[in-house]
Amino acid sequence: MKISNVPAKDAMELIKKEPIAMIAIGSVEYHGAQAPLGTDYIIPDYIVNELSMREDILALPPIPYGNCQSIKDFPGTINIGTENLIRVMNSIVDSLLKHGIKKFIFVNGHGGNIAALDQVGLDTYEKGGLIATIDWWNLAKLLNPDYDGGHGDIQETSVAMAVDEKSVNLAYCEPLQINDLSDKITNKYISLLNYKNGNVKIVRSFKDVVSNGWIGPYDPKNSTKELGERILKDVIQYINEFIDDFKLVK
Repeated sequence: MKISNVPAKDAMELIKKEPIAMIAIGSVEYHGAQAPLGTDYIIPDYIVNELSMREDILALPPIPYGNCQSIKDFPGTINIGTENLIRVMNSIVDSLLKHGIKKFIFVNGHGGNIAALDQVGLDTYEKGGLIATIDWWNLAKLLNPDYDGGHGDIQETSVAMAVDEKSVNLAYCEPLQINDLSDKITNKYISLLNYKNGNVKIVRSFKDVVSNGWIGPYDPKNSTKELGERILKDVIQYINEFIDDFKLVK
């Protein structure tokens, strides 16, 4: 059930049954010229909408903004920072804890939110609640190695196409341009760098690392709606099964 789309009395009756509250969290940020700025929240929102059909789920409206400090130099990116995200999410959770809801599922679409959501999870646990956070893009690559991806590459672009095909224009795709720190210290990902046979973490501005705003193992120009649909189907099925067992946890 979507809390915002039903009569208040129906929502209150469901709350009495202590459903699992589910919320999509993302960001508005650059994902390459071809992808929508809302990629990180329209995808988890789609997932939550599909799962909101369940009678044991109370689906909340999405949180479209997140911590985008590293990528804020790209136009269109909106950054609210980690501390603000923690405050907002704690306030939402506290409002529901007050009325008896103890379990929550955060469907997250943005890596920059992870630290904040971990903190909210710990804060909630100390108040007697329990939060499961699912980073859908990491889950997808564990379910099937063919679903591997990075930021704005074939994985996210394909899933965005599956959610709203008109939001993507593959004609705008630009080549991958990685600005390595040096000849010997090279970027494996945004802040994960290769040095000899190991890795080190060095955080820089996203735009200084990848000037075209995307990075990953597979070029977004090869994105397809069909790949996105397969990813969504498998991710949603996994979360469906997880809910069945999560609701039994005491």
